Amino acid sequence: MAMQSLMRGFTSEAIDMAQGAYRRGQTLDPRVAGFAKLIEARSHARAGDERSTSACIAQSERLAERGADGGGPAWIGFFNQQRIITDAAEAFRDLGNHRATFAWNAAGPMPSDAFARSRSVRLSVLASAHAQNGDLAQSLHLGRESLNLFTRLGSLRGMEYLRVYGRSLEPWRRDPQVVTYLADVRKATRTLAAAAA
Repeated sequence: MAMQSLMRGFTSEAIDMAQGAYRRGQTLDPRVAGFAKLIEARSHARAGDERSTSACIAQSERLAERGADGGGPAWIGFFNQQRIITDAAEAFRDLGNHRATFAWNAAGPMPSDAFARSRSVRLSVLASAHAQNGDLAQSLHLGRESLNLFTRLGSLRGMEYLRVYGRSLEPWRRDPQVVTYLADVRKATRTLAAAAA
C-alpha cells in the first residue's frame, strides 16, 4: 500500500504506511522490513528529505544483509542488493542529486535483460541524472534505450517513468532531438493504452 501511495503522489501517506509496516518489528522477516524501509526512503526523497532518505537506505541494506540466507516468504525474493541500488539511484534522482545517483548506479551492475523492467527503470533514472548534470546527448541516448525496452515490454507503467524523465528535459524543450523523443514517448503511450483498453 505504501508503494502504491508513493506512485500516486501521496508522499506523506506512503511514509506513514511504510513506517507502520516496519514497526511490526519482531514479526517481520528482515527482507520485508528492509523493503518497507526502502519504500520509506523513496517517499522521503519525493518529500525532499535527503537525510531521512539516506538513513532509511542504510537501514534497508542492513536488513537485506540479515535476511540474505533466503529464509522467509518467497514473495519477497525480489528484494536484494540490486533492488536497493536501483531504488536508491531513483531516490537520489528525485532529490536532484545526480552525483549520488551515479554513485549508486556504479555500486552494482545494470540489471540483465532477464530483468528488463528493472533495467528500463534504471536507464530512465540515469537519463534524468545525466540531464540534471547537463549532458543532453548521454541523457537522450539512455532515454531512447529505456523507451525501446518499455515499449517492447508493453509497459504502460513504464511510460510514467519516461514522463518523469521528460520533465528533466525541460531546459531543452525546443531542441529538435528532444521534441522528437517526447513525441515518440507520447506515441508509444497512446499505442500501449489502446492495446490495454
